[in-house]
Formats: sequence, structure tokens, C-alpha cells
Amino acid sequence: MIRSYLTAFCIALCPSVAAFAQEYNIQNVARLDILPGYETPKGHMIAARIQLAPGWKTYWRAPGGNGIPPSFDWSGSQNLGAVSFHWPEPSVFDKQGVRTIGYKHELVLPISITPKQAGKPVSLQGEVQFGVCEDVCLPVKARFTLNVAGTDAGSMAAIKDALNHQPQPAKSAGITTASCDIAPIEGGFRITAALQGKQALPAGSFTVMEFPHPEVWIEQNSDQVSGKTLNTSANLYAYGKTPLIMDRSRITMTVLGGPRAIELRGCPS
Repeated sequence: MIRSYLTAFCIALCPSVAAFAQEYNIQNVARLDILPGYETPKGHMIAARIQLAPGWKTYWRAPGGNGIPPSFDWSGSQNLGAVSFHWPEPSVFDKQGVRTIGYKHELVLPISITPKQAGKPVSLQGEVQFGVCEDVCLPVKARFTLNVAGTDAGSMAAIKDALNHQPQPAKSAGITTASCDIAPIEGGFRITAALQGKQALPAGSFTVMEFPHPEVWIEQNSDQVSGKTLNTSANLYAYGKTPLIMDRSRITMTVLGGPRAIELRGCPS
């Protein structure tokens, strides 16, 4: 029963971080820590770490059916110029015919922080929303603060390990050629792609296509693997009032289901 899980959920932040915590109604389900990280040539690398109780999972940026991906609101921050996320490769879950994509046990999500004015301190104040699921799914919302400074050796190893487990770039993974066709359909576009590898691709491989736009929904179609070739397609639907302009360079294709995830950025013609 869902009631057995709805007691208290504590957002815990590292002691070295200036932060405040709030309590939520999901005890023994998940814990969120903001890892203070380390300095980089362009700014700072921090991470959001979600630790999960046995049997529970959280979601990748493209979660599949019924998933809630982590999302961040940084509107209270000071001297924040840019933020970028470095997603570790996810796992694929199939349950009762529904495929979801995410993480069990733990997600460490590295986040690059670039200051608006170099050399001046960055103060983060934000809100994160994410979903956790077992037999039921629960949305979680939490606020955090963090003064970005220095290097925290205790969290550096966890962040770098997550960075080392990002999907392989297509070229490094042995994808020799990729072609992509975009055709208009009612309400949007159909994207069809063919990927060719140096070696045979796993039979269970499938591709997730993404296009970063707030008024776009992508319906992933089934893939076909034949030896070294993977053929895939997806329908992209635009539901906003403004006409959608398709920019091939902003399409991301991630091949999952094999021993390592493979990522291809851009949709070459």
C-alpha cells in the first residue's frame, strides 16, 4: 500500500555546504545530496546524488513511459551563467509491457557550473523535482542552496566515476556511418535514421531520440537490427502555437540495450 511509504523524506546536504533542508512524506525511499564537487577550468563541477531504497528507481532525462525525469529550477541563484548536465548511462526496465529508462540504487548526476562573471563567487539556490517508483510512483520536490567554492575531495571520486560512465560517443563505439531523414507528418515530423557499426550490434538494441524543446513530444518507434546496421524511427509531435523549426544539430540519438550505451549528437543527412 502507498500509505506504508508516506511518512517522512529528508533532503540531506553535505555538511560543508551552506544549505537548508525540508522534509517530505517518503521515508526510507530516497535521499538527495548536493555534492559540492571541484573546480574546473571554466567554473565548477557539482552533482546531484539520489540514493534509493531497494526496489525503487528514478529516471533518466528521457524516462520512457510514465517516468518523471529530474528537472531543476535555478531562478534564485547569483552569478550563475550556464548549467550543463552529464548523464551517466541508464538502465532499461520492462514491466508489464511498459519500458522505462532510469536508475536503481543510486544516480550521481554531474552538473557543470559556469559563472556569469569569472572570478566571482557563485551562489546556487534552486529547486529539483524528480520521480521515484516501485509499485507506485511518487513525485518529489526539494529546495537546496549551495555556495560554490573550492574542491571537496570526498565527492570528487563519485562525480568522476559518474563522468566515466556516460554513454560512449558514436565514433568511439565503432559507429562508422549514420544517415538521417526528416519528413513532415500530421502534427510534426518523422525522423528515420540508419546507423552502421564496425561490428554486429546487439539484437536488443533500441534508440531513444530527443529534441530539446518544451512543446515537443516524441513517440519512439521500434528498431530493427540486422548485423552491423540499426534502423530506427520516431515521430516528433509539436503541440505549441508557434511553428516548429527542426534543427538537425539539436537531435540526440542514444542507443540502449547493449553492453554500453552509445550517443550520437546531430542528425546527419
